[in-house]
Amino acid sequence: MSFNINLINIRKNIIKMIYSSGSGHPGSSLSLVEILSVICFEQVDWNSKKRDRLILSKGHGVPALYSIFYELNLINTDDINSFRRLNSKLQGHPDRTKLNLIDAGTGALGQGISISIGYSLGMRMSGNISKNVYCVIGDGEIQEGQIWESAMFAAAHKISNLCVFVDLNEMQNEREVEKTLPLGDLGKKWESFGWQVLHIDGHNMEEIRSAISEFKSIKDRPTIIIAKTIKGKGVSFMEANPEWHGKKIDEISFLAAMKELSNESN
Repeated sequence: MSFNINLINIRKNIIKMIYSSGSGHPGSSLSLVEILSVICFEQVDWNSKKRDRLILSKGHGVPALYSIFYELNLINTDDINSFRRLNSKLQGHPDRTKLNLIDAGTGALGQGISISIGYSLGMRMSGNISKNVYCVIGDGEIQEGQIWESAMFAAAHKISNLCVFVDLNEMQNEREVEKTLPLGDLGKKWESFGWQVLHIDGHNMEEIRSAISEFKSIKDRPTIIIAKTIKGKGVSFMEANPEWHGKKIDEISFLAAMKELSNESN
């Protein structure tokens, strides 16, 4: 079932949160909006204790998740306005002890797939085989060794209710992934580990939905969806600009970004 997802509002609130707090990761959050929107609006029943699970392994992109929670009325305006404040529910990286909507505290990169495997196996052991686990990792994050340990384990144990998205925005920190440590042919690498590999445009909602549907049809292996995205998507001066990985949004940049997003919605 499809929902009316207001991508502009989601992006506006990302910008507002990071500007208000004086810190955060705008580029990394904006590239995730479509992927997280399809998962959160259409795949996860947030009112069910036996729901599908979502692990945002690239935890610095969590403003996108908080903004979507706000659109879903799962958190309120006071929560949004408290982003990154002391004792806030909305910490700079996902914190399960602060917000029970979070399935795993993340921030130390590379751990998300391993946590997701734990959830997946737990579902299998409890007979809850109709539920799935979605994990979102960054392309720079793939340089972590734990990623490849979990890749071997998930394929060897045919964990078919695990779907991993790679946010392939081709940048990490304040430079290109290619200049840090080239990833090579990601598709062939994951295939060699025994995963189903799908390639999509990470900003195309229909391609995301189609890939999730294909994931659900495969019952003998985990799935990885390599989603090509644009860092800073939606704000022209942030797009494909590595300096906006964790750059503070000043007032001039804030007003320019909000004006641009407002014009897109007209």
